[in-house]
Order: sequence, then structure tokens, then C-alpha cells
Amino acid sequence: MSTPAAPRLADNLPFRRIALVLSGGGALGAYEVGVLRVLEAAKLVPAVILGVSIGAINAIAWVAAGHDVTALERVWRTARNETLGVQWVSLALRVTGSLTALIASIELVLTALGSREFSGAYWVWNRGNATDDLLSTQLDLALWIVLGLIGVLLVVFARRVARDLEGRATGPDPSRIRRQLRNALIAAASVHALVWLMGWPWPHRFSASVVLLLSLAWAGSAPAGVGHWLRGLALGLMPETGGRGLWSGRARRRLLEKLVAAGDASRLIGSGTRLTVTALSIGSGKLIHFVSWPDPDPVFVARLEDEQGEVVPVKDVAELIQAAVASSAIPGVFQPEPVAGRDCVDPGGFSNQPLHVAIAEGADAVIAVLLSPSEGPSAAPAPEGVVALGGRLLELMNWRDLQTELRQLPEGWSRQGKPARVCVVEPPAALPASLLVFDPEIAGALIAAGERDARTALERAGWLARP
Repeated sequence: MSTPAAPRLADNLPFRRIALVLSGGGALGAYEVGVLRVLEAAKLVPAVILGVSIGAINAIAWVAAGHDVTALERVWRTARNETLGVQWVSLALRVTGSLTALIASIELVLTALGSREFSGAYWVWNRGNATDDLLSTQLDLALWIVLGLIGVLLVVFARRVARDLEGRATGPDPSRIRRQLRNALIAAASVHALVWLMGWPWPHRFSASVVLLLSLAWAGSAPAGVGHWLRGLALGLMPETGGRGLWSGRARRRLLEKLVAAGDASRLIGSGTRLTVTALSIGSGKLIHFVSWPDPDPVFVARLEDEQGEVVPVKDVAELIQAAVASSAIPGVFQPEPVAGRDCVDPGGFSNQPLHVAIAEGADAVIAVLLSPSEGPSAAPAPEGVVALGGRLLELMNWRDLQTELRQLPEGWSRQGKPARVCVVEPPAALPASLLVFDPEIAGALIAAGERDARTALERAGWLARP
């Protein structure tokens, strides 16, 4: 089977300031590598590149390498989940270790405070009674069984209880709850101390559990001080991020720094291809467009500010890399990342393919690379699992954002015509991959699909010379 000839741009292509928009999509970003291979082969060097999420990482790596896709493709063909910081094994080990340490600590306290063998009667009067010990153990077992049945009833009737609580005109008073917890703690601790000191038959471990839980609840209800510390400790059980996500952006940052170091970092700032990385500020709610050139055009800045955006020139390569890490921080999965004094996350669902930014920057044509079909997501059964559901919702939000972008194109901007001013590279059907599953074999298939679809799209738009 013969190898297809290298693509060549049409001689009469009228566009002189072409923008490339690389959208986000997690592990689907390998598809963009195939598109970049075609652009490289056709010697098409965009004047402006806009990257969102994984598209921002691909864009920076490609420009730093002098529009050579070799190093980036090598990473995608070897990358696994841990490479991009999606560390499921680490998560399982950290959560398991944290819970094990917590349960062991609780059991240690309960053994010391909730056993007759360590009670005051044994220490002070050296008095023991096997019958009393057996009765205490039986009472413990009985109460734990009752508590377990109460838990089952709570699960069964949870919705009914929730509806009853929602029907109340006012919510509970936090200060009143704190006083009630304090009074209950004093009563429970007094009773437990008395029977523990005297060594009477009593469900000692159950009683000690109640005292411990009431103590934690009362301390945790404090608006500051110990309460704040306990709430922070609970969030701190989340790995790496202090409760703001499952993982940090450390792995993505190191990977991008390595790719940039392998190329020429000076290509990223100032002259040459202009880079824009878009992220969402969780403080202001604005879309932050980090640009790689100083002194952006005031008209460009004003136009994006009118659209609840903000243009921020990066001061160096490190800040541009940090902007890409923030742009790829999927909320809930990765922690927000600070960039130029702003905490930012992935803007997917709000602006995943910012065509309007390319037009505002003065582009006279756009290549938009999509990671899902523009005609709309295919009908599919309800996703199973939180990750699959999150990926599906993100796909739907990105599609809706794209429809808004296409409907708001200026007059004369269209996917129609020969050549078309807007060239959309997209898969004909949903890509056979998951948002958070990085696998070399899947990446290889995605790269091949991106290369095939890029040739088809450029030919359809009239951008390539006929063979």
C-alpha cells in the first residue's frame, strides 16, 4: 500500500494571518498531535495559536519545538495516567492509609477509655469480675447492633427525612446546635467517667465511642480555632491538594517544562507565533486570556473585556507554563492553580474553542480542532460512574459552547466556500477514548485519526493543492 503524498497548501490561498484553535479534552488531546503532523507536513505555520486545557499543553510544546511534532508525539505514544498526574493507585493508597491510621487511632483511644480492664476499679482497687466483664461485652454488642439497625433505617428513609427538613421555614441555629452538643458531651462524659471509675457493668466501648464522637463534633462546630483546624484536617485527607481536588498539577508542570527545555523556550515569548492560553478565574468568574506578547492591542483587550474576559500578558516562560497547567486543571479532579495572582481552572464548558478570541486578535482565517463532532453528541446510554458522567457532561457543555461560537461568527466567516475562512477539523463520530484514560495504544489510534481527519478537513475547505 503506497504512502499518501505529503499535503501541500494551495498556491492561491488568500489568508495571511491564520489562527489555530486547539480545544481541551484530556486524553483525547492525542488527536491534536495528528492534526499538527499534517500542518507541519504542509508547512502551515499559524500566526496565532489559542490553546485550552490539553490544547494549551500541546500548543506550547509544539511552538517550543519549532513546530516540530516529534517530541510531543513521543510523549503521547508513551504517556500513561501517571505521566499527566492522574494517579489512581496513589489515590487508593493515600486514602486507604489515611483511613487505616484514623481507625487505628480511634481504636487505641477506645481500648484505653472503653475497657473495664483499664478502668479505675482495676487500677485503684484491683477488683475484677469475669461476670461483669461478660455482661459489659454483651451490652456493647447489643448497642452496636441497635446502632447498626438505626443506620440501615437512616439509609432507607433518608429521602423522606431530607424532604421533612427542607420543608422547615428556617434552618438550624449553629450556636444552638453547639450548645446542645456541649451539654450532651458533658452528660455522656460524666456518666462514662463514673462507671469507668467504679468498674460497674456497662457498655464501656460504646460509651467511650459516644464521648469521642461528641467531642469531635463539638470541637468541629467551632467557627474558628480548633474547629477550623479539624475541618482542614478532614480536607487534608485528600491526596496532594488539601481537599481542592484529587491531584495537583505537579506532573503536568514537570512534563511541560521538560518538553520546553528540549526545544527553544525563546520561541514562546515575544515575536513569532502568538500564543494565547485561556483559563477560568474562580475568584472573579472571568475568562483569563494569558497572552505571550507584551502590550496587546487596546482594541483587542477592550473587546474581550466586554465579553467578561481579561487579557493578561505573561511575564516569562515559567508563567506561560503555569497558565497551561491551570488551563488543564479540571475542577474536582485537579486543584486550582495560581497564575499572576489568580486561582484558575480549566474553562471547559465556558470557552473550550474560543474562535472569537482569534478573530479579535486579527486573524483572517481559523483552523478549529475539535475533539468531538460538531453536529452534536451521539445518543448514548447513561454513563456509569462519576468519572464517566463528568466526562459526558463536559462533552455536552463543550458542544453547546461551540454552537454559540459558530452562531456568533462575523459576516463572511463560514465553513462554506472555496477556500473557507473557517476550517473545522473534527472526528466524524465520538472518539473511542475516555477523558482521563491515558494509554499509548489508544493515543496511537487517536493520532492516526487526527491526521486523517485533518487532511480531509483541509481538502474540503479548499486549503490544499489538488494532488
